[in-house]
Amino acid sequence: MFFYFANISSWLNKKYCTLSKDFYKTKNMNKNFWLNKAQEWPICALAPMDGYTDSPYRQVVKEIAPNTVVFSEFYSADGLVHSKELQKKALTHNQKEYPLIIQIFWKDPEKFRDAAQIIESYGITWIDINMGCPAKKVVKSGHGSSLMIQRETAFKIVEEMSKAVSIPISVKTRLGWENHELLIDFCKWLQDAWANLVTVHWRTYKQAFTGQANFEWIYELKKHLNIPVICNGDILNYDDGIKKMNNLDGFMIGRASFGNPWCFLPWDYTPTLTEIIQTIKRHGDLLWEMKWKKWMLEARKHLVQYLHSFPWVKEYRTNLVHVESPEEIHDILNRIEKEHSELLNMRIKSSTKESYETAWWCEC
Repeated sequence: MFFYFANISSWLNKKYCTLSKDFYKTKNMNKNFWLNKAQEWPICALAPMDGYTDSPYRQVVKEIAPNTVVFSEFYSADGLVHSKELQKKALTHNQKEYPLIIQIFWKDPEKFRDAAQIIESYGITWIDINMGCPAKKVVKSGHGSSLMIQRETAFKIVEEMSKAVSIPISVKTRLGWENHELLIDFCKWLQDAWANLVTVHWRTYKQAFTGQANFEWIYELKKHLNIPVICNGDILNYDDGIKKMNNLDGFMIGRASFGNPWCFLPWDYTPTLTEIIQTIKRHGDLLWEMKWKKWMLEARKHLVQYLHSFPWVKEYRTNLVHVESPEEIHDILNRIEKEHSELLNMRIKSSTKESYETAWWCEC
């Protein structure tokens, strides 16, 4: 496993000109950085997903696919301004997560500005504004997707943040409220307000998470913008993203990554059972190290999604959802290694159907 990752990491670093961590930490980052990078290599990103893309998961993804750009869960700008505890929880990170993007939501431009200054002080690579979350409680409060129909506020948010910090500001949005008709004008105005990158989910707010993927209007949007454009929605893995990029600058993978952080590797990489077991142990240990009191619920939610497609897997999954310590995780996984030693080198294809059904709401 580690021999493979070391070799593929070396190859990708040479091909895609990965920058040093020290560069990513530089406060005075050139706001044209992603425009320049998009001309050199496709941007492959872990999508921001509430309840999933925490620091332990981001670290797991980066250890497996180091050229992936990782987004955080979404956090309230108001909460970051008023809560030192939330600042510590949301903004504490490991250097291996660079380039790291923190996504925030709210509706008040001044709160966005103040939150941006706090985020920059933690050495974050860039800040993403959530203008796409379709959750009813978020939209009803004037956040997320509702900013697509509160355009003056949306543009003011981007403008205030861009003036306040030296790091890039991006926006994640949707095709539109009910249709695509205002997408190009909306994103051109975001660009004029100094947004440095736009990510577009191919669904409208009204579609939520239904419908069949159609990226045609995002391809058309790119023709009208000078900043990078990334697509998002139902992208299964790196190869699928490359196929769907067309004239775009990159793509995001969201729910398809649950239990399958290998989806960010090229050539449709399929892990062995040994790799899966080692990754579960690593993920569990990181959760324990960083979450502690909330460790059990987080571990159960994440770790069961790794196991599938081999004999008696349901029994082991049932055991994992009842674990109460890292030692119990290791005991279960050690038992799998002992009882299925003949399968350890078998490559196990991931199925994301269950993840889609159980976590459809969390992609932001």
